[in-house]
Amino acid sequence: MVDISITQQSSCYTFEQLNHSTYKVVQHDSFNDLPFIYVKVYETVLVLVDTGSGPNYCRNPTVQSKNIRPFIEAHLAKNGQLAYSDPEGKTLNKKWLVFITHSHYDHIGGITEFTDDSEIYVSGNDKDYVLHDLGCHSLCCAIGMETPKFEVTHWLQHNERLSYNGVDLGLEALLTPGHTPDEIALYDINEHVLFTGDSLYETIPIYIIDTSDMVEYIKSMEFLLEYIKAKNTELTSLGIRVTTAAGHVTDTADTEILLQEAIDCYWDTLNGKSTLTERIYMRKLNVGIYMNAKRNVGFLCIDEKLEAAIKHFKTNWELPPKPDPETAPSLPSYAVLTD
Repeated sequence: MVDISITQQSSCYTFEQLNHSTYKVVQHDSFNDLPFIYVKVYETVLVLVDTGSGPNYCRNPTVQSKNIRPFIEAHLAKNGQLAYSDPEGKTLNKKWLVFITHSHYDHIGGITEFTDDSEIYVSGNDKDYVLHDLGCHSLCCAIGMETPKFEVTHWLQHNERLSYNGVDLGLEALLTPGHTPDEIALYDINEHVLFTGDSLYETIPIYIIDTSDMVEYIKSMEFLLEYIKAKNTELTSLGIRVTTAAGHVTDTADTEILLQEAIDCYWDTLNGKSTLTERIYMRKLNVGIYMNAKRNVGFLCIDEKLEAAIKHFKTNWELPPKPDPETAPSLPSYAVLTD
């Protein structure tokens, strides 16, 4: 159900209802990352999961609506979901609670629109990663983006059940380092949805790059698989299974199946059994793209990250020859996505 009342001719974003309490916003950005941003509506607060790349990076620079906050608030106001009445009958705008799944540029680029009056939640796993050299850690330096400035209101802890001013958000924070040290997942207890950021999605490979740790990644995914199996068991009598709302591409996939496919592809990659689909030379680094047989799950890995995982797990596989920087492409062939 994509709301096309504000079209791409007038806005950088599209707005779609995902489930009873949640909306999906997609930014049509100049990097063609198409980040997925999620809004959860409560009686007195609003939860935002990630913020996109920011207003300076719209695919169409002539659009009128470039800022994410007024775009979302216009839709919520139209649906009567932006404000509420307090016990004295006063009409108040709802408070924004902003959750960052990880601090890469396409997830924090729009955060400055919320810094004056909103609460900002970030992983407490590696505070230094966020507090020091965020320009490089966010990859803003790599793409020439000015690094957004923000202060963290709350450092999330593993398995933390979240509430705000007496409002139970029905969310559980899960620290899932790997893609980045500050990667999180959020489990929506009421909607049975797992927000995974960039740890898990379909079709395009999961990035294991400068800011990644491939050993930590598999630990996080194996934890998530057991976590989701337990949730699915609890939901069996209802005929419901947990679905995935990722940072890109995926918004309704069966989480348990997708996690198992990602884990299987991970081990196949470390054992030389997955398919090498492309060799590229990206930001002066040797990179391979490895996909499973179905081509629905895979990894884009910097060689040194993959080699470190092979050494750690002693899988005894040697990487294919390095790409030639003179002839190898500098971006993967799917880098320019279409929508």
